[in-house]
Amino acid sequence: MMDQKCPRRVVGCTALVAAWCLALVFLHCAPSVSAQKLSLRHYDVADGLAHSTVQAIHQDAKGYLWFATGEGLSRFDGYRFTNYGPRDGLGHLIVNAIAEDRRGRLWVGTNGGGVSRLIDDPGETLSLQQGAPQPATRPKFISFLIGNAPGSNRVNALLFDADNNLWCATDGGLYRAAPGLNGDVKFEVVVPHAEVGEHMPAFADRNGRLWFGVANDLIEVVQGRIIKYGPADEVGRYVITSATEDRQGRLFVANQHGVFEFIAPTNTGSSGLWKKLPVALNPDQLIWSLATDSTGALWIGTLNGLIKYQDGKQIVYTTAQGLSDNVIATFCEDRDDNLWIGTRGGGACKLSGELIVSFTKAEGLPDQGVAKVIEDRQGRIYASTGVGGLVEIGAEKATPIEGSQLPPFNNVGTRILQDGQGDWWIGTDQGLFRFQGPELQLRHGRKFTQADGISEAAILGPGVPWSLYEAPNGRLWICSTDKNLYWRDPARQGREVFQHISLPAVSPFNFVRMMIGDRSGALWLGEMGLLAKLTNGKIAMLQPTEGLPETDPRDFFLDSRGWLWIGLRFGGVSMTKDPGAAPLKFVNYSTQNGLASNTVWSITEDDAGRIYLGTGRGLDRLDPSTGRIHHFTIADGLAGDLIIYCLKDSRGNIWVATTTGLSKFNPRAERVVNSSPPIYLSRVNVAGEDLPLQETGALQMSGLALPASRNNLLVEFVGLDFQSEGALKYQYQLEGVDADWSPPTDQRSVNYARLAPGSYRFMVRAINREELVSLAPAVLEFRILPPLWQRWWFLTLATILVALAAAAIVRNRVARLIELERVRTRIAADLHDDIGSGLSRIAILSEVARHQVTVEAPVGEPLAVIASASRDLVDSMSDIVWAINPNKDQLSDLVQRMRRFASDLFTARQIEFSFDAPAEKQPLKLGVEVRRQVFLIFKEAVNNIARHSAGTEAQIELRIESRWLAMKVVDNGPGFDPAQISEGQGLASMRARAKTLGGELQIMSNYGKGTVV
Repeated sequence: MMDQKCPRRVVGCTALVAAWCLALVFLHCAPSVSAQKLSLRHYDVADGLAHSTVQAIHQDAKGYLWFATGEGLSRFDGYRFTNYGPRDGLGHLIVNAIAEDRRGRLWVGTNGGGVSRLIDDPGETLSLQQGAPQPATRPKFISFLIGNAPGSNRVNALLFDADNNLWCATDGGLYRAAPGLNGDVKFEVVVPHAEVGEHMPAFADRNGRLWFGVANDLIEVVQGRIIKYGPADEVGRYVITSATEDRQGRLFVANQHGVFEFIAPTNTGSSGLWKKLPVALNPDQLIWSLATDSTGALWIGTLNGLIKYQDGKQIVYTTAQGLSDNVIATFCEDRDDNLWIGTRGGGACKLSGELIVSFTKAEGLPDQGVAKVIEDRQGRIYASTGVGGLVEIGAEKATPIEGSQLPPFNNVGTRILQDGQGDWWIGTDQGLFRFQGPELQLRHGRKFTQADGISEAAILGPGVPWSLYEAPNGRLWICSTDKNLYWRDPARQGREVFQHISLPAVSPFNFVRMMIGDRSGALWLGEMGLLAKLTNGKIAMLQPTEGLPETDPRDFFLDSRGWLWIGLRFGGVSMTKDPGAAPLKFVNYSTQNGLASNTVWSITEDDAGRIYLGTGRGLDRLDPSTGRIHHFTIADGLAGDLIIYCLKDSRGNIWVATTTGLSKFNPRAERVVNSSPPIYLSRVNVAGEDLPLQETGALQMSGLALPASRNNLLVEFVGLDFQSEGALKYQYQLEGVDADWSPPTDQRSVNYARLAPGSYRFMVRAINREELVSLAPAVLEFRILPPLWQRWWFLTLATILVALAAAAIVRNRVARLIELERVRTRIAADLHDDIGSGLSRIAILSEVARHQVTVEAPVGEPLAVIASASRDLVDSMSDIVWAINPNKDQLSDLVQRMRRFASDLFTARQIEFSFDAPAEKQPLKLGVEVRRQVFLIFKEAVNNIARHSAGTEAQIELRIESRWLAMKVVDNGPGFDPAQISEGQGLASMRARAKTLGGELQIMSNYGKGTVV
């Protein structure tokens, strides 16, 4: 039975428990085969992985990596882990298996909760929640129980067949289900078995056969037929643990103690045969997992290390070679050919091929600092350490050279070379030695003294900076501190005597640290701060020039083309294609061109003509034909980032000596990435609120309409490329704002604030180290809606309202102008009619009076008439002035004038009257025309009562009826019959005035009953 407290599987049977315990003992006491240190990158809980126990690894269709762990499921995008557990909908905390169906949906097998499926689309979550209470957070998985028994829901392995049926190997049997389109999953048992707690592999080969391991039984499902292999077939002699297939279609199955290749039968449906591979296993190396890589190698994960088996040879790797744990649980090769290794307690490791393997103290280096690497004539590799002597580098470890760990040979440093005749020249703090070759040995040799033509004082003493160099013509050069360059010609007959060239006394050289000869025969000399060229015995000092920013060299290198490269202290590297030319022309490469550092300590070249530059920040590879620069650091497997020396051996390997170990870089093992990195939108945040997005990111998102108040946008994105992990660059563009793609950046988010209303299209793409760009950019299309006052319907309505208002203003203005014109016309008419006729009458009466005065006739009557006419003129003028006075435009002003006129007239005629007018709650304004016409109608009516009615009483009533002004004038005179009397000028004028106002004049009278107007 499964112990629920233990991550992954705890073996249930007694035999396997015993084997496991035996393996644990051997982990501590059994010796293991050592190998070179692997270039591995580790991922564990500290990096965000859910748990250190990794049961399964899977790369999905999009390119994400998924890790089944002892405490949940982890998704890795190359930058960070996203973890999922029961709170996200998983059926159980322990996850054992991962698979993907034909529709690209991710399924996981849990250890007690059946299977769970990732709900990638947020829209599916909404449909699943219809009619159900809404949870606080969106569930990210939906879970399905397989059976009623607890063992049936402990799922050890998953796979999908060609018909998209889901197969589950559980503790309680082998089950199958066909996921329905509506999301339902119904399981049926295919192969029942007693409940067991073994590790159960599942594998689908390219021929459509399904393979399941259940304890000692290997189950093959082919064309609906089930074939079992057991102990009688040898493959089932022990518990079946894993199955895999290589690129050629060969199937391999492993039990705890061996690996078998399947020999397919000639007849479909028949049983096949099994051929055991000659893999040598220690008793503690129980097999747990298998995998094949793109090179055809078979990787075998055991309980005590990792075995690489290829071409009949095997190498064992353990924690000593870089593994995070010796118990290997699972493998996965991703699209970039990286091999991911899941361990029992050390998380996951990424093996990016065997491009770089390293040697440290664990592999036998006596000192972690390596000063120089040498290859002898037979292809053997030697290394000179800082203070630990000389070692020979073998396939698996470093072997000390006898006698080199003791003074004076423990501090050789860079002062070692093998000459063209195979002899070894070694410089020490006690002088110069030569030992017979071709093997590097320190037994048979001689020391050179002053009798040999070389000053011992110039090369003796600790820390004396002198070096050795053999020119292409075989001449051996030694630089010293006595301003001499010593040289020896091996072709010269007789005693081996060194000759010397004295540096000029005026030369700033105290000694020469480095030398190299070019194809023209010149010798280049370098010291810190000084650069010179020795030609025909003459030294020419070089000064900084274009392409050579400084003359402070750290290394010389002559490449296969004859180009001279000079590593500089602060200026990167400078190169001249023709070292013998005059004047010299240089080309410089620095951090501005992409170098990791401007301090270049060492230079070499690979078989493809690419230049390798050792810097204080790793190894830079420069391709002179393209200018492309590739960085390699500790993260890629280098032993250290401070590189002292580089060498290319005869096999094309680049040896890199660092202050913390020695690395071998194999350019032939480098995997060229030919695929473009996919890219996805991982987060879209609008005004502080995250929008619903696919759990694994979206390639395209459209139809987003945002109000004007939510115009702040944050977009995050991620590119998937585990070969260039952490080295991807990104370019983005917002159509409508940006004219072109942004400069490449490693930032994975961009923020746009206060976007103006309009339609936008955001695009982003990734660029890997090979400068391959994403085939399709991730796209976000959205629209910022304009504010209400900028929308078309609002603008249309506002335009209409403005037009109506303008029309009303114009109409009112025109009406006012017309009214004013009418008032002016009436004033003119009144002045002409009343004032003009009155003045004419006065003029006539005045002429009559003058005439009468002349003939001595009485003048009293004409003068009286003149006085009366003058008073009438004053009254008319007063009416005109009152009518046009803007300060008299209220109803109360009209009532007051009407009351006063009636009082003056009726009192003089001794007619009693009453005047009833409405009380104003608020001032009521009347237009000029209304006031004038109403008053003149009233005036005419009152005059008619006073002159013609013969009445003694009068009633005047003024009231407001709705929006109408009603006036009623009544007398108690004898009355008349309106039908028998023709209207005079006064009544006609009254009726015309009422009509002008849009009103109506009514006259009602009868004999003996008075008159009503």
